[in-house]
Amino acid sequence: MNNNKKTFYITTPIYYPSGNLHIGHLLTTTLASVYRNYKKQQGYETLFITGIDEHGQKIQKKALEQNITPKEYVDIQSQKFVDLWKLLKIDYDKYIRTTDDYHIETIQKVFYLMEQKGYIYKSKYEGLYSISDEEFLTKTQAISKDGKFYHPISGHELQEVKEESYFFNMSKFTPWIKSYFEQNPDFITNKATYKELMNNFINKGLEDLSITRVSFDWGIKIETKDAEKQHIIYVWLDALFNYLSALGYNNYLGQELYNKFWVNGNERVHLLAKEISRFHAIYWPIFLKSLDLNLPTKLVIHSWIVTPEGKMSKSKGNVIEPIPLIEKYGAEPVKYFFASQINIDNDFSFSEELLINVLNADLANNFGNLANRTFKMVMLNFENGTTYCPNQLNSLDKNVYSEIENAYNDYKKYFDNFNADKALKRAIELSKFLNEYIDKNEPWKLKENLPRLNVVLNTLLNGIYAVNMMLSVVLKEKCSILLNDLQLSEFSEKMLFNYFKFDNKKFSKPNILFERIKPNN
Repeated sequence: MNNNKKTFYITTPIYYPSGNLHIGHLLTTTLASVYRNYKKQQGYETLFITGIDEHGQKIQKKALEQNITPKEYVDIQSQKFVDLWKLLKIDYDKYIRTTDDYHIETIQKVFYLMEQKGYIYKSKYEGLYSISDEEFLTKTQAISKDGKFYHPISGHELQEVKEESYFFNMSKFTPWIKSYFEQNPDFITNKATYKELMNNFINKGLEDLSITRVSFDWGIKIETKDAEKQHIIYVWLDALFNYLSALGYNNYLGQELYNKFWVNGNERVHLLAKEISRFHAIYWPIFLKSLDLNLPTKLVIHSWIVTPEGKMSKSKGNVIEPIPLIEKYGAEPVKYFFASQINIDNDFSFSEELLINVLNADLANNFGNLANRTFKMVMLNFENGTTYCPNQLNSLDKNVYSEIENAYNDYKKYFDNFNADKALKRAIELSKFLNEYIDKNEPWKLKENLPRLNVVLNTLLNGIYAVNMMLSVVLKEKCSILLNDLQLSEFSEKMLFNYFKFDNKKFSKPNILFERIKPNN
């Protein structure tokens, strides 16, 4: 490991494996992968972690319905996620399960530390609980209808719960979290979520949080006192600390990764969907503050994928499964679609028709066509390749080199703000600009003017390299094939601006990377 490199640590939420896979899982993990690939391209040492959250009453209930143990149930569900990431070609660095021994060790030690500091006390919990959302709510937060209470976002019916519980003194930290939000308005990428959390939770004052349950036993048991072993640690205290347990914090893995990526790390980024923002943006920083630990540097919060029926849910029957899409269109094209089309701040309406249109327009018709016709013209006219001749550039050529530089700077600016969609669209805009450059120069009419044709084709090759490099963060395999066809072996900023890189490169017939998709294929 190079200790002089800047570090970038990114996580997905650990997914709750009680239901079927859906394209929301695909979106979040794809974005995390693309962000990580960009940072790696920029020279960072990166660490990318995903996993599943395996404890809780909902899991125990699902296992009972299938007449198997909770551990047997989560083993089956976990394999579904592992298989999806393999099919999707997501190359994460670590996959954490909250049933892992090292995670259990961390959680038990964290509970003990918080108790020693006086932030945990025992009392009785009376209120409403959603098994499906693993969330406690007050009656004022819930929706009341026909004498029953429902979750304000998911619509799940709430149960009235009365049981002994340990509480975390969340209210004590209200002034601190309020001050932190005010002093760090960019801590959360989504401004609407920032305002909602401030107005609906922080400004109203936080209530102490129930962090243990006794009404079921599928979870991490408290090991501090023999008499208290019937208490299991509530899902959010358990789940959130996966971001540190996976690094070796307070467990037998050792603290090398924790020190490198969390204590001394440059960027510590959590990626999540907006419905779990309260837990990550309020509870998690407070838990960390209570133990005097570093906070994440950024919470990247994305909105929902919706269909004509609204937000995806089993009750509406509009859950879209990812595997059929991947099998039909390929892993990288599907990842490209979601990364390039979804603005993280806005809900996105998905349709398969739109996916086909985008893949055809951006990849087959635009970039694929640009690469194919440029290759053909080089092979037809320059057996020994082209050369860069800066003293022969006219205004059209110079505009291309300016556009390459501008596009790449915009690409970096957008990615540094976690706007993958804008960054990738900027690459496609550059590709479109290069196609227009072909139309303006009409190289098919320059066969009698080889010096001019050489300049045009060499300029195109430099532009194609730039587009290919920018798209490689999501189309890794496709862009590597094209890089090889270009007779080059690396993507780097230094190579991008070395315009002599194609001098005397001899090409053979290129691979067709992006076939046009026929609707209803």
